[in-house]
Amino acid sequence: MAGQEGSSGAADSTASKRQLPGVLDKLLSIFMGGDDPEREKRRLLKLLGKSLAKSRQKYYRPKGEQALPALGKLFFDIYKVVGPAQTLLQHADESSGLRDIAVEGFFTEEQVKLKEQFSEEAIRELTDKLDPKEVSSRLKDVMVQFFSTFDTATVRTINGTHDRLRTFINLVRFDYYFVLKKFDAALQEGNYTAKPKFETINGDYVGEDLKDFIEIAYAIDAEGEWEPVFHVLNLYRGVDMVSRPAWKKLVATIDEVRKSNVLVSIIQHIDDDPFYKPTIRVTRERIVEPYLNRLKTTTEATLQKIGNERRKRKIDQMAHAVFGTQPVVRAKHYTEKANLVYSKRMLAGFIHTESINYLKAFLLDYFKKDVRELVRDILLVRGQWSTNIMSQQMSEAFHQVLTISDQLVKFDDSLAEEGELGAKLKKAVGRIVERDKASANQLRQLLQEVNEEAKKMVNESAQNLIVMAKHLKTVIDDYDRDEHEVILNWKQLEPMSEAPIKQRMVDMYKQIYYFIQLMQIYAKK
Repeated sequence: MAGQEGSSGAADSTASKRQLPGVLDKLLSIFMGGDDPEREKRRLLKLLGKSLAKSRQKYYRPKGEQALPALGKLFFDIYKVVGPAQTLLQHADESSGLRDIAVEGFFTEEQVKLKEQFSEEAIRELTDKLDPKEVSSRLKDVMVQFFSTFDTATVRTINGTHDRLRTFINLVRFDYYFVLKKFDAALQEGNYTAKPKFETINGDYVGEDLKDFIEIAYAIDAEGEWEPVFHVLNLYRGVDMVSRPAWKKLVATIDEVRKSNVLVSIIQHIDDDPFYKPTIRVTRERIVEPYLNRLKTTTEATLQKIGNERRKRKIDQMAHAVFGTQPVVRAKHYTEKANLVYSKRMLAGFIHTESINYLKAFLLDYFKKDVRELVRDILLVRGQWSTNIMSQQMSEAFHQVLTISDQLVKFDDSLAEEGELGAKLKKAVGRIVERDKASANQLRQLLQEVNEEAKKMVNESAQNLIVMAKHLKTVIDDYDRDEHEVILNWKQLEPMSEAPIKQRMVDMYKQIYYFIQLMQIYAKK
């Protein structure tokens, strides 16, 4: 039995040794209050202290919670490498310029040539040769070709380079000098060749700084390709911002510190929080797609800008042909000035102000005077027409425009503050308060009705003027015939005109024609 017992004990010895620590721990936990979180916390902090005391990197002394000069030296070694780049990257976040360079730095010769076709200069040259539709079609084809050059591998490379670029910038812009002054108050900022005299300081002084540093430094990709990053930075500022060998050594140092977990342990010990876990600022940004979208938007804006410039020149030419050199101001209330109250509330307001202004000027200054005198008083009333159909058509068109002239004056006057429409608009504007969608919608509806009325008058005037111009051209042609076929009594009509009647008709036809062209520009907008 004794032998058997001995044999059994020998067989179970290994298992007993494995189980014994666990059993003892459990028993100790029961008798010593192992479920107490504070006790467990103190135990872990004690282990942290022992680990830090034995650490090869002498950055911290657990006894007294002191940050040692070696920690200051770590920050100074990093400062010497990246500090000179701080000024160069001071405004790196203020525009999309650096992102664009990060994309364009990878362009092939083909991509460079395709991209050049979207410059404003190239687009202007193209618009001088082709009509707007052809230009738009040509640029669309080039853009499709350009977009197709960005395959998945290229996009991944560009985005990855930009992510590393962002982590580099974050590391550069860390306030090393603020931390270093705590270890050596006499240290001068920007003196990278100095020999600091770092002192031992209270760990509390640098606890938060270490957290901020870890957040950015531990995001550095030790295995990443850094040469493209420095290529982009060189394109951005035209200089090499850091020494490549020094950077390589720095990355290795940061990676070693990260793997050792020593800085995290220091923070845990300083804060009495063994469960602290750092936050790492990892950058994951897709910059290629936004770049291409911006290029598309910019190209469209350039086309629109050039189109607006040409439209403005054409408007000025037509307006000059109709009204001369003097500025035309006839509308009193349906104006851009009146739109100020609506633009403050993010509303379009009156959208046909220019065409209404020109229409009112044409009808009041020219149509009701010169046109009425020649067309109505001479051609329609005193002319002997071979057929009533043409005279009736011309007469109807004339009177339609005359009616619109009166409607337009009434319409513009009604938009005065005391006018019917003006009072409604003023009341609607007054009811609008922040986030009052009902009142805003009511005002939009009222403005829409006003703008539709304005547009209707412009379109109907143009349509009737076209009819008048068509018949006026027929009458001019008839005047030159040896045997008249439209108006039979030209000889009797001549004395009724103060100036030669044909010249007056030709001048009037041109003026109406140019005015119709002017209105059609606005109709096409």
